[in-house]
Amino acid sequence: MGCARQWNFTSNEQLTAVLTTIIYTCSVSHASTNFPQYDEYGFPPNYPGLLRGSPPKDKRECTEQDILKCLPDRPTTLDIMIVTKILSQRGTKSLGDFEVQYIFDDEAREIVHEFRKDVAEISKIIKARNTQRNPPYLFLDPDIVPNSISI
Repeated sequence: MGCARQWNFTSNEQLTAVLTTIIYTCSVSHASTNFPQYDEYGFPPNYPGLLRGSPPKDKRECTEQDILKCLPDRPTTLDIMIVTKILSQRGTKSLGDFEVQYIFDDEAREIVHEFRKDVAEISKIIKARNTQRNPPYLFLDPDIVPNSISI
């Protein structure tokens, strides 16, 4: 027997809170964690996914050679780069652009329509701000946040 847990929602607010958390976790939170991985880990000296040996005890006595000895070897570096590149890719449609239409109720369709308008406005604001940013903010524009996790 599995460890099934029964949920008993007693209000729309409880249901809304749980569904909002699930949607956020499977879209925005996932995107913010995964999409920048290659930028962070793709160049090991920048943010190595693995270090060998012990960390230096005194940075004044640490040489460039000491740092290079701690970095992973070439095959491990390439493996890290491949994994982080794959994890940084986007594999589903953008937030609100569903693969399959399951919503047929008129009220629910109106809610989805309002949601899409909201995320479009957020995307427009981010794009406008990016014209003044260097580097631009690229990770949580709703146009690139996926509907769900796809690994």
